This record gives sequence, structure tokens and C-alpha cells, in this order.
Amino acid sequence: MRVISGYLKGRRLFFPEKRKELRATKDVVREAIFDSLRGWVINKRVMEIFAGTGALGIEAISHGAKEVVFVEEDREAVNCIKKNIEHLGISEYCTVKRGKAEQLVEEFSDEKFDLIIADPPYGYPTGKIVQILRNILELKILDDEGIIVIEHNKRNVLPETDGFTVYKEKFYGKSVVSYIKVKKQGLEK
Repeated sequence: MRVISGYLKGRRLFFPEKRKELRATKDVVREAIFDSLRGWVINKRVMEIFAGTGALGIEAISHGAKEVVFVEEDREAVNCIKKNIEHLGISEYCTVKRGKAEQLVEEFSDEKFDLIIADPPYGYPTGKIVQILRNILELKILDDEGIIVIEHNKRNVLPETDGFTVYKEKFYGKSVVSYIKVKKQGLEK
């Protein structure tokens, strides 16, 4: 597994091979996400939820993000993220938090992020994803012009969440990448 593009392009990423429940985001999907965010992500604050190996957040750094916070529950995955960050020499731009996404998001109530990336396990309950989105909205963690990018299984339709609008969806085999923004008050979809 390697960084797909940006100034870290081609650099190796470590992956905990023994963890079958960890699913790395496919290269084509990572490339497509950052092709669509290229230029925009420069100097942005990013949070990667369900970070796994940290590949998506690392791609953000590779494209010029000024800071990435990685949120991951699995201990082995957290160690892998830290190993990747150190190996790539980007520690000064990164923070790693271990714990459940739905709880850790609340720790950032006094902070703003421009981009929140989430790649939950395919079996992760949709209701919990909706709760995380509601927490992000209620706590105003996402900047008013910010974007949430969620990769999910196409069988798990992302439900409409009050206060947000899905403005773009891209399909990649069994995966869907949904791009979400805060609804502007007084405007319909």
C-alpha cells in the first residue's frame, strides 16, 4: 500500500496484515477523492474518522493539508497510523486519538475542521453514522464551508440527515463516496 499522489506519492504505507476487519480504501477511491479536492485541501484542517491505517488523512497531508486528526478505536490500527506518520516524517502535522468515533467527536466541540473524512466498516450501524453527523452539526465542528466525505457500501444507503445535504456521490464497485455539506439556512436541497 502506498500514498497515491501529492508530495508523498509512492511512499510506502504500513498495513496491519493480521486484521481482517480492517479494510483499506482502494487506491482508485483515494485517488478520486483527492482529485476532486485537489487545491481546495491546501492549508485545511482535516479529521479522519475510522482512520484504519490513516491512508486518507495522509493523502490530505500529501496534498497540502496543514493538520490532520486521526480518530480510530482499534489499538493495532492506531499503532499502524503512528508508524506511518513517523515513517513519513509528518508527525508535526498529525494528532492520533484512540477511541470510539461517536464519543471522540464530542471532544472537538471547540474546534473547527474544513474536511472530515469517514470510512466506517461496512457493517457499522447506519444509525451511529447519523448520530456522528448530528454531533458534528450540533457541536459546529465542521466549518460553514467545510466538506464531509464518507465512503460506504452501496447497499448501505446514507440516510438524509437534517442540516446536511449530499451534493455528490461517486460509485466504485461496491463502494460509494458521498460528499456532504452543511445546508444553508433557508435553502432547500
